[in-house]
Amino acid sequence: MIKFEIENDKYKIEMPALTFGTASFEKQDNDEEYFEFLDKYVELGGNCIDTARAYCGWLEDGEGSSEKAIGRWLEARNNRKDIILVTKGGHPLHESMNVSRLSREELESDLTESLKALKTDYIDIYFLHRDDETKPVEEIMPVLDDFVKSGRVHFLGASNWTTERIEEANRFAVENGLEPFRISQIYYSLAHTSKEAIGDETIACMDMKSHSWYSKNNFPVMAFSPQAKGFFSKIARGNSITHQMESQFVSTANLARLAKVKQMCDETGATPAMVVLGYLNSQPFPVSSVFSVTKMWQLEEDMKAGNMIFNPRQLAFLENKV
Repeated sequence: MIKFEIENDKYKIEMPALTFGTASFEKQDNDEEYFEFLDKYVELGGNCIDTARAYCGWLEDGEGSSEKAIGRWLEARNNRKDIILVTKGGHPLHESMNVSRLSREELESDLTESLKALKTDYIDIYFLHRDDETKPVEEIMPVLDDFVKSGRVHFLGASNWTTERIEEANRFAVENGLEPFRISQIYYSLAHTSKEAIGDETIACMDMKSHSWYSKNNFPVMAFSPQAKGFFSKIARGNSITHQMESQFVSTANLARLAKVKQMCDETGATPAMVVLGYLNSQPFPVSSVFSVTKMWQLEEDMKAGNMIFNPRQLAFLENKV
């Protein structure tokens, strides 16, 4: 599988092109299915698992369900050292998304609870799940630096932060001898969307301006919703667009890209799911796609894209530039 390195003065990891996302691990009594997914992902060459403290918090008593399931799996398989573990803290309460939770006390609490749920004493990559642009980076970065210096976190990431804020935070960190953000996690797929289309002002989506910044700085990205909620795969199979989460991708440009995906599938023998993951593998900056599944065949199909790379002409074709 394609990999890229992230390193600081003390640690180094090799991130895979495909990261297994676990936001759907909502049940406390479904370990058999969850363990099968995680086992198969590792069997097929994967080693990075993404979760968050806030996952499943939309359910009654659901907060932490995803982390707890992963913790039970890590304990059962005794394979913590073989896994790149990614989690996130600092997410607002779901009922009050406009109220940030980035104080030292809140972040300390989230990290402590994550470590407990995941049954580990360190997180490989710890993301701030959301930003609050009214809060100075001078207040945020020293807290995160303490997490790294304590050994509880190895690398820092910014989830749903603008490139301007990442640059501001990293400039402050470097000037003051603090650990900077090493990776960003944003909404990114071949299908364009926006926070307005999604209906969530706290989300950050890839656009032309941010793409230019990531390219110029060779800054690594973890792309969430890399398959656009199944937009390409489902419509290519003849399904109608009826689900609200899929409707955000319906546009003239995205439907044109869908036609190109279908043609690329005919030419290469790949599936739509593989093509859109291969598109992200082929960017001018490192990308790890955070994919999730509900069926085992989906996982097996997605993992076939781990080494898929398109040349510049193929990329331009998929983007409707040729």
